[in-house]
Parts: sequence; structure tokens; C-alpha cells
Amino acid sequence: MDVRTPIPTNGGDWLPKFLDSWKAQVAQLKQKFGDSIEKTCLPPEYPTDVPIVYVSKAAVIDVLRFMKNEAGFEYDFLADFTATDESIEPRFELVYNLFSTTKKCRFRLKIRVYEGEDVPTAIGVWQGADWAEREIWDMYGVKFTGHPDLRRILMDERYQGHPLRKDFPLRGYQVVTEPELAQPKLLDYDPNDLSAAPQGADPDDLWAGARTIVNIGPNHPAMHGSFRLVAKLNGETIEKSYSEFGYTHRAKEKLGEYKTYHQYIVYTDRMNYVSALANNFTYAMAVEKLMGIQVTDRTTWIRMIACEISRIIDHLVCIGINAVDLGAFTYFLYGYHQREEAYTLIEKLCGARLTTSYCRIGGLSGDAPEGFEKELKAWVKKTREVVNEMDKLLTGNQIWHKRTRGVSVFNREQCLQYSFTGPSARAAGLDIDLRRDQPSMFYKDVQFDVPVAREGDIFARYIVRLEEVRQSLNILAQCADRLKPGPIWVEDKRVRIPEKDQVHNTMEGLIYHFKFFMTGFDVPEGEAYSQMETPNGELGFYIVSKGGPKAHRMRVRAPSFWHFQGLSPMIQGEKIADMVGALGSINIIAGELDR
Repeated sequence: MDVRTPIPTNGGDWLPKFLDSWKAQVAQLKQKFGDSIEKTCLPPEYPTDVPIVYVSKAAVIDVLRFMKNEAGFEYDFLADFTATDESIEPRFELVYNLFSTTKKCRFRLKIRVYEGEDVPTAIGVWQGADWAEREIWDMYGVKFTGHPDLRRILMDERYQGHPLRKDFPLRGYQVVTEPELAQPKLLDYDPNDLSAAPQGADPDDLWAGARTIVNIGPNHPAMHGSFRLVAKLNGETIEKSYSEFGYTHRAKEKLGEYKTYHQYIVYTDRMNYVSALANNFTYAMAVEKLMGIQVTDRTTWIRMIACEISRIIDHLVCIGINAVDLGAFTYFLYGYHQREEAYTLIEKLCGARLTTSYCRIGGLSGDAPEGFEKELKAWVKKTREVVNEMDKLLTGNQIWHKRTRGVSVFNREQCLQYSFTGPSARAAGLDIDLRRDQPSMFYKDVQFDVPVAREGDIFARYIVRLEEVRQSLNILAQCADRLKPGPIWVEDKRVRIPEKDQVHNTMEGLIYHFKFFMTGFDVPEGEAYSQMETPNGELGFYIVSKGGPKAHRMRVRAPSFWHFQGLSPMIQGEKIADMVGALGSINIIAGELDR
């Protein structure tokens, strides 16, 4: 087997059935745009998982519009937009990862950019490109012409340099002693504007119709983490707002380019720490795709079990805390016990509860213990009963309805514009679930329904998650029945960690163990994007390898990044108390937001 040619992992998302249509699409792009199509790379001739088309900078927006709207293409979803630093001119490659919600396939568009060159903004094609372009500017220094608000997004405005450039040191930090204040100009704020004063109001009442700037966060219990919202209020109504994060920026992508592929596993735990196992496996799948590794059946079933337990934990926390935010404290306690019991199951798999590091490239750190399937089924049965109780307690509650129905609506078109995924998108009628539509692992072999709502409000996001818990319980029961004895490691010397008895009793085992953990293993040249339907939506790892034990580019497509961008349009015109409910309903996790 040619190790440079990516192949699917178990049930993988690299789908040969798309090869013919990809070739036809590439030919059509060449015919329509001529010399603006600079280069094309198709799998399996080139080590990539989807087609790559290099487009001239001048034509990129036209090509994006064409691919979004043209029949036969319909790549209507901007899954991710990022950059790589090639260190030579043209220095940067900008990467548009596109997805078709109708055809369920992906495509990658790239443009080459010289140092100091500007790039046209894609906001006119997808509104969600706003924050992605701000991030590229912040991390790489590439400017976008036509962007309405090209500010730093992770770093302080006074920060010098662009951290993801290859010439920026890993420990390149700067101390800023003064706080960064709110910026009223972003809110069109005029303290003398009293135009909203009610008719007949006392002219001496300076508060009648006055606007107020309010900081919510970064240290505020309603914010669910270290991020903030700056809002212009007219009484209790939010007229305009903007969101900020970066307060817990921990350089996960930078570290991914300095650590070996094995060493990086532990960092994936600390992203969405509510469902750390899903992060582990999504990352491992990207490396395995690059290496052409197909893991064993038992490994796959155990990974699925861990992912679905994580989904249930995440949803119980989300809907429970969302209820607490709006005053329904008792509801959270119902799911809290089952969440702790789920962590006990995870602890039996790997010895850890929250930050697991259970996954290994090509396997697992340990096997499921004897009798695990029986304990899992008992937990599933009990959790079903608890979920039914939770449903009866809150779903029909009239106070809950008044606080959530018709509040903070985000419709299907807005979800497409802002690259919403997961329960928040399905609550607005965007019927996409990667477990069904681009199945990895063995999801194609289990039966489950994908709950979809239409209203796009807080209540719809709640009810979709509640039903997803039930569906995950169904999947877990099927996985327990399908889990059979077998190896948990692929027999591939590149990634197979030697057993402890070999390490302790043979010189060869000790040397290999030392080299594996200190210098890592080589991954062939190529690039791959692995995506998983995690509890919060599409989590993706885009890895570019130049060969060797470390990634040239480690990109994390975190769903919270795209969802938080949609908070301001979602709450415009709502009451400030409803903002708290809206934020809880889209389930922003600070760890993956800041990456």
C-alpha cells in the first residue's frame, strides 16, 4: 500500500463515490474560469482527502459565488476558512473548506497570497466569513479589502506580531497592563440620543429613552466562560451588541505545530472539556486518514460508545444549565447524577473522568474492562427513566414556554450564513447530522433518528437536544450488543506502542518506547480534514503534513467559534434577560472557542 494515499478509516468520510462528480466539477471550473484556475489536485493521485483547486486572488469571490449557487455544485456552506504559512513566497495559502448540504460532499479552494497582499472579503458570500477573516488577520497578518470591521479577534489590539506565523516564537508573549475598554463606536452609541423617549416624558428625566453601554463578562456567571458581550441598551432592550473572546487563548493550534502527533492528544482534551473524548477521536481520525490506517472493529465500537456517552453528558449540562439560567434550578439536578455515573463509566475505560486522553493514533490507551457492556446497558436504562422525568418536569411548563418560545430566533438561512452546525442548526430546520450524512466509525450500521425542529428559538434548541439524548441512548444499547472481543490496536509498527512487558524486559522495546514518546512517528506528506458530529456541532481537524513527526499546520474547526459569532444578530431587539437564555441555548464552551 502507498502510505501517501489516504484511505478511509472504518466507515470513513473519504467517499470514492464522489470521485466522478469531483472530476466533472473541476473540469467545469476550468472551462468557466480559464486561467484563473491555477492548479488542481485530485485524490487519490495527490495525497488529499478531497479535491483542491487553486484559484487566482482576483477571481476567488466569483468562484465562491459560482460554487455556492450553481446547479451541480451547491457548496452552500462555509465549513471553515483558515490559512497556512509556507515561509516562502507566495508566503500564505488561504484555505476555504466548503460543504454541500444537499450533496453531502466537500471541496477545498485555495488562494496563494504574497506578503503584504490584500485579499477580497467573502462576507458578501457568507456572513460567517467575518470572524474567520478577522482571525486570519490576527494570526497571520493578511488583510481583507471590503471587510467592515477588520480588528484583532483573539489578541489585544495593542499586541505586536501575528502568532501563527512560522517566524513567531512559541513563547512569544507580551504584557499589556491596561484593560481594553469597550468601544462605543462599534455600537453607534451617542449618549445624547434621546429619540426613544416615550411621548410626553419629562424633558428633565435624563433616563427617558437614554441608551446605556453594558459589559456582560468576561467575569460574569451568565457568560458560561471567559468571554464577554458589550451591549447598547434602550431600557431593557438590546439595540446592538458585539461579542469578544480570547481571554483564555491557549495557543492550541500553535502547539499542534510544535508537538509531535502523539504528544498533541492531551491538548485536545482541553478544548471542549465537557465532551473531551469526542475531541480525542476526531483528531486521531485526521492523523489516521493521513497515514492510511484503518483501526480494528473493537476500537471503533468503543470509540462510538465513548462519543455517545460524551454527547449525553454535554447535552445534560447544556439543557440543565440553560434551565438554571432562566430560574429552573431543580431540573439540572435530575440529570446531574446520571452525568456523574457516565463519568464513572469513562473512568473505567481510561482511569480519568474529565480530561481523558483515552485515544491513541491507531488504537486506545486501554481496553474496556470485563462486564463493561452490562454496566453500560444498566446506565442506559436508568438514564432513559431520568430523561423521561426531566421531560415531564420542564417541557410542558408554561413559564418555560414563555421564556423560550419565539425568543432569540435564528432561522435556517441565518444558520447557513453563519455556519451553524449541530443541534442549534437542526433546531432551525437545517437537517444535517454528520453521523448520518458523512458517517465515520460504524454509524452507518446503527439505527437512530435525527431530531429536527423548525422554529429556531430557545425552546427548539432545548427540545432537539433532549431528544438527541434519547437517540444517543439507543445508539449505546446497539453498540453494547455489537461489541465483540478483539484487539484494540492496529498492527502497524509506525504507531503501535510496545507493551509494558516488552519495555521492561527487552532493550529493543525500551529503545522504541523512548523514541516513540520523545521524537514521535513520521506522518507522510499530505493534508486531510476529519469532521465529527460532536455534541455542539461539526468539530474538524485540518492537518497539513510536510512529512515528519509534527504537523506543518494544525487547524481546529471549533463549532463554538461560529456559534458565538451568531449571538449578536440572534439577540438584537431582545430583552437583556433573554440574552442569558440565548447564550445558554447555543452552548458556547470557552475552551474550544479560544482553541
